[in-house]
Amino acid sequence: MAGFLTYFVTVTLLNRFSRFEGVIGLLYGGILFLYSVVALEGKRTDFLIISLMWVIIALVSSYIMFTFLGIATGEGIGALLKNSGDLRTYSALAAAALKFSLGRIILAVYKRRNKIAVQLEDWTMAGMFFLLFVLALGMFRMESEELSQMERYSLSLQIMGVMFAITVILNMFYRILDKYRKEKLEREYLDEEQHLQAEQLNELYKIGRQANHMKHDMKMKLDTISRILEKGEYKEAELCIKRLGSEWENCLEVPTDTGNEGLNAALMKAMQRCKEKNISFHYVVFGQPVEIESMDMGSLIDNLLMNGIEACEDIGGKREVGIVIRKENGVVEIEAENTIKQSVFSTNPEMVSTKKDSHRHGFGLDTIRKIVEIYDGQYSFWEDQGEDSLWFVQNIYLNIPKTV
Repeated sequence: MAGFLTYFVTVTLLNRFSRFEGVIGLLYGGILFLYSVVALEGKRTDFLIISLMWVIIALVSSYIMFTFLGIATGEGIGALLKNSGDLRTYSALAAAALKFSLGRIILAVYKRRNKIAVQLEDWTMAGMFFLLFVLALGMFRMESEELSQMERYSLSLQIMGVMFAITVILNMFYRILDKYRKEKLEREYLDEEQHLQAEQLNELYKIGRQANHMKHDMKMKLDTISRILEKGEYKEAELCIKRLGSEWENCLEVPTDTGNEGLNAALMKAMQRCKEKNISFHYVVFGQPVEIESMDMGSLIDNLLMNGIEACEDIGGKREVGIVIRKENGVVEIEAENTIKQSVFSTNPEMVSTKKDSHRHGFGLDTIRKIVEIYDGQYSFWEDQGEDSLWFVQNIYLNIPKTV
């Protein structure tokens, strides 16, 4: 905004005190260059070249405009510069339109020369401003009294054609902008999704490392206690066991090894979260789903269980989350269930996320569906009314890759 105001004030002052800027018009380029250095990123040589191009464009467009007006009126440039009526207004509008048209063309050519992708809107805007230039000339000709009736009709049709073309180009331009807006939103969504998945996988990886460390640490301490018992030092062994019990009292519960590190980490995370929130959690694993990629399995189970845990947080009565995983006949079946406060299908039929953290909306379900699609599987969910509580059930089938 500051650069725009500075440029506008400079143009206004120069036009106020001089009919034609001449060499002083280089000030326009100087202002653009200074603004580029302060507010934009890039090479100063590029800023200087583009600023000089703009000065040349302004000069060329003015001379072209005065040439057309001179041919139409039969007056010289000096007389045209002294004119302060409608002629001056038309010439200013037409020159501005031509200036912006040439500017967009030069910018597109400069981009292509520097191997920068030329966007369609560059040519669209150039064409639109050129049509505005033609429209301004046509309007000036309409105001002149040197045309016959037939010539005025013909020129009127031409002006209407130009206006229609401008409307079409504007429609194209808005379509392009809408397309880019959607693409930008999609890129932002994918970037955010990848960021959240990376956070999730990093958390699961840390939990897995912590579990392995705990197992190794426990093995070492149990071996130590075993050697103490072999020596018959029962009193010392008893103290070691009590100390070990107090150390592990607040530690993460380690699930039975499922053969899949991602699944182990997701179960451990769910155990800890349910313990913190006083939610009953149970799990059963039949077989070892080693064929499913650990990262995929961990992310899938983590999203299923975290959604269930979040749904239980608002329940005042029975709060329970459970999951059953079985591997059989080349298929891994996963069934996760959790109690819910009220029917999801009546309060949230579109399954829109209700997380307080708004930028995470929808990522969990999207991740689940994408992983199911990777393994050519199926995903379904329903509600089940129990004796004393309402359950939300999710069922997933993953086909084990035949190449494994």
